Amino acid sequence: MIPLSQSQVEWPLVLVVDDSPDILALIHSLLRERYRVKSASSGKKGLLIAQSEPAPNLILLDVMMPGMDGHEVCSLLKENPRTRDIPVIFLTAKADIENEEKAFSLGAVDYVTKPIGASVLLARVKAHIAADAQRRSLEGMFRDVIEYAPVIFLIADEDLNIVQTNAQAEQHFGYGREELLGLNLMDLLPQSVRFMRTEGTLARVQPGGAGVEFNPELVCVRKDGSSFPGSATFSRLDTLHGLLHTVVLVNATDKKETLRKLSESQESLRELAAINETARENERKHIAREVHDELGQVMTALRMSLSLMPMQFGTRIPGLIDSVDAMKALVDRAIKGVRNIATVLRPEALNMGLVPAIEWLRDEFLRHNEVRCVLECKGSTDPIDEMRAMLIYRIVQESLTNISRYAKASEVKILIHFTPKEIDVSISDDGCGFDPGEVMIRKTFGLLGMRERALTLGGDLMILSRPGRGTTIAVKVPLHPQLQECAP
Repeated sequence: MIPLSQSQVEWPLVLVVDDSPDILALIHSLLRERYRVKSASSGKKGLLIAQSEPAPNLILLDVMMPGMDGHEVCSLLKENPRTRDIPVIFLTAKADIENEEKAFSLGAVDYVTKPIGASVLLARVKAHIAADAQRRSLEGMFRDVIEYAPVIFLIADEDLNIVQTNAQAEQHFGYGREELLGLNLMDLLPQSVRFMRTEGTLARVQPGGAGVEFNPELVCVRKDGSSFPGSATFSRLDTLHGLLHTVVLVNATDKKETLRKLSESQESLRELAAINETARENERKHIAREVHDELGQVMTALRMSLSLMPMQFGTRIPGLIDSVDAMKALVDRAIKGVRNIATVLRPEALNMGLVPAIEWLRDEFLRHNEVRCVLECKGSTDPIDEMRAMLIYRIVQESLTNISRYAKASEVKILIHFTPKEIDVSISDDGCGFDPGEVMIRKTFGLLGMRERALTLGGDLMILSRPGRGTTIAVKVPLHPQLQECAP
């Protein structure tokens, strides 16, 4: 036997199985210039060679052979995972549709009739070996993608037995590769897979369709019995070798810790916002009281003194009465200004409750704007704590201010709905509207302030608006969470 050169060793290997020595010799002479060729004179011998190493790249298989015929050999080849992907071309003297259909149903890739035409055979062999080489290359790329992916890949058969996995699975689950390939998905993801089977989720995943993300946190079980949280996407592939389940799994330990820290940070910000808002309102209340009591009393005393001056000196000083009247007018303006400042800082109507305070806001809005404004209250208006009433009042006040400045509205509706657990407040207008996303990018302080106040109350504020479609500010405020107290 002449030894093969290094370049010949790398040639594709073709196995020819035929009981005719003449056919074997003919095919060998046609292929030997480009391929390595092995021959077998019976089905059993061909099957043994196909299952040995190196595996052939292509099998030319005669149909009519004594003992084990080509159809039986092909069936056995396709049942064996080691040989099922080897392309098979049937050789037969029977050129009829029934035999061709049977050949393809058994998994053959082509069908060549005898007598064999040299050019036809060479073209078929070349085409199928090239296709097989491309398939192997793509499979290698696919294996590399899975192997070096930064996530866990698990591929299981229809019975959920794992048939392929990657290094990340070994690292996170603590099993060796061979150990993993002997496990069932139920061994690694018992609760989630059991739930998906019970709920029929796995059956609803369409083969070849988009994967289904398993939203609940998975409990993934390691070899040592410990567990880690994971998030996964399940999908199904309908392949030539049956249905495969694929699981792409991410260890959510770091994500869970990040979310926990983020939640703690948000809670701290909420508490800080509550402290700041409480301190701000207490300071406003304090200033309003000082302005009203101290400055208001001084201004009132000054006016009384001015009123007495004409009685004391009016006949002695010419023009005094006119000067005193002018000064009294200025003092009256100052007193009115003090009252307005005190009202802005701390509306007296709040002393009677939230609804009277909102009614006063509505009346003030109507007094300064030619816009219809309707206030509607639903549910029981039981008294609520002062700070909660003040912050809701501020949100409504800011909303009406924005409407007055920018909305160009003809009608405004304020709805306050009291429920046992929360207060729902909405302020709607039919004005020009705006793009909320664009406005929030510009970090408009009025809207940010409203959000901050809602956050302080443990509530939620939504801004619903579109250009030309008006605006609705909707606030949901729970009645019972504790606000941060700050001494005035």
